[in-house]
Amino acid sequence: MSLDTLRTAVADTLKTALPASVSVESHGGRFDQAELRRIMAKAPAVFVATLGFSDLKYDHGDFQATISWGAFVVTRDAPKVSRDQGASVLVNALAMTIPENTWSLDNECVNTPQAVRGDNLFSATVDKLGVAMWAITWRQTMLLGKALSDEDLAALDLFETLYTQFPVADDAPLAEDKVQLPQGG
Repeated sequence: MSLDTLRTAVADTLKTALPASVSVESHGGRFDQAELRRIMAKAPAVFVATLGFSDLKYDHGDFQATISWGAFVVTRDAPKVSRDQGASVLVNALAMTIPENTWSLDNECVNTPQAVRGDNLFSATVDKLGVAMWAITWRQTMLLGKALSDEDLAALDLFETLYTQFPVADDAPLAEDKVQLPQGG
């Protein structure tokens, strides 16, 4: 199972646990000020990110790793509800949903979420943007997929040619390269 598929399953499960007015989406990772400005219009929202993985192991034909997850809560002031109150409600709902969850992936989850933690990401910058932000993080060991068999590897097409284009400098044409890779013994 790919990291993207696992992240989508986590986001889909969280979406069902939260009010329909809350946007729940997959996200590429951590937030800086520019990214927070870009996504704050979606508040109230929860952004689910794969933060990394460790302890990659090959076990009985499967690859498994301990994945670090983050669910980032972003809220704004709403009528009769401050951004801090809104964030508290969502953080509480996530705290009740994440522990013991296998995201409807019982065959891919080796264990339930471990080391679940909530952090208030308040800062002067976040406050000036008019939002509240929290991060709920956890680690969970999951299967990433099966190793390819010798038969599957033999059936793959050979990687013979690499063709790439890349920028060399601003306002310059793209550089192109074609590399023929040696084959055989």
